[in-house]
Amino acid sequence: MSTSLLKLLKAGHHVMVNGRSEDCLIELPEIIAHFVPQAEEGSPRALILCSSDDQVRATEAQLKDLAKDMDLTVDIVTDKGNILKQRNDLFDGTEVIIGTVKRSTELYFQNGFNMGKIKFFAVLDADQLMRLGMKGNLTRLAESLPKCRVLISALNTEEERLLDFQTQFFTPISEVEV
Repeated sequence: MSTSLLKLLKAGHHVMVNGRSEDCLIELPEIIAHFVPQAEEGSPRALILCSSDDQVRATEAQLKDLAKDMDLTVDIVTDKGNILKQRNDLFDGTEVIIGTVKRSTELYFQNGFNMGKIKFFAVLDADQLMRLGMKGNLTRLAESLPKCRVLISALNTEEERLLDFQTQFFTPISEVEV
């Protein structure tokens, strides 16, 4: 899967992964290494949205070694965390934001971060996020994205709200089975 995901993203495709988000986590360090190659002051260049605080922490743990080796800053934003501290951490500068959809949207609305340099946008467990009523928040973030590569993972890629979201913002999209 590694070669096909990265190959599709490098070729300029948006990718829908039909499978568990854990399967995408294995590939994230390689993808981040390609799209966020070196530390740079200013706006984040990768935004990874998760369905829960636990998934945010698991994703951060997966990328921790990569960030250390590449001198990249990875910040997490979770629903249960202190929003002022999280906003201040983002103001200090970060290359990769990993967060829940709700908190990421709140911080974006508060001008907590600029999406102007985003090169990679990932939505993990997108079908579950749609069932949780997060389509509006996802739509608002997607509307603000610059041209970038998109990775969406879902167990049910036929979820109607997910298909509407994907069609509205990320067409055409290549589907990969895991």
